[in-house]
Amino acid sequence: MTIPPVYVVTGTPGTGKTTVSTILSERLGARHIELSKFSIEKGYVTEDDVKRDTKVVDMDALGSAVRDIIEKSALPVIVDGHYAHDLVDEPLISCLFVFRRQPWDLKGVLETRHYSNEKVWENLEAEIMGVITGEALELIPSSKVIEVDISGQSSDETAEQIYDLIEGGVALDKPIIDWVTYPETLRLLLSRPCTL
Repeated sequence: MTIPPVYVVTGTPGTGKTTVSTILSERLGARHIELSKFSIEKGYVTEDDVKRDTKVVDMDALGSAVRDIIEKSALPVIVDGHYAHDLVDEPLISCLFVFRRQPWDLKGVLETRHYSNEKVWENLEAEIMGVITGEALELIPSSKVIEVDISGQSSDETAEQIYDLIEGGVALDKPIIDWVTYPETLRLLLSRPCTL
């Protein structure tokens, strides 16, 4: 059985994964699986986590369904979602892209989605600490993981950047993004309301 190229797009909510994946899937002629939408449409949501304002998904069933699509596809497959790195088996992954966005810009994006203050800060802290990159590197060889700083880029520009990487096979030789070292991050953290 021949497995098509599989590109995983992951990152903190608000980093543009779905928009860029949609553009990229059209450009590559690929099948696009947006995990949040797919899990709702196919009935893999097991409950609503009201406190965290999110949905709980049956990861085993969802993973099995995605694997089945990949194995039957004649086209490349793009899987996008903030937990995609935890869902697709490493041997199937051709390349995993972790989208990163400057936290001081990400805050506004999350607020326009009307996330609760708690959820905004949960996601900002995850982005600042590079949680998704860390998780991905625990599961997938670093040679398959590429961080993409989408800050200040349009979705079309980001899609073009990734398309060039896929087509040219050129890896980005960049260090892991570390938002902690930026003074803007310190200012952002100091602006956080006290929750005591």
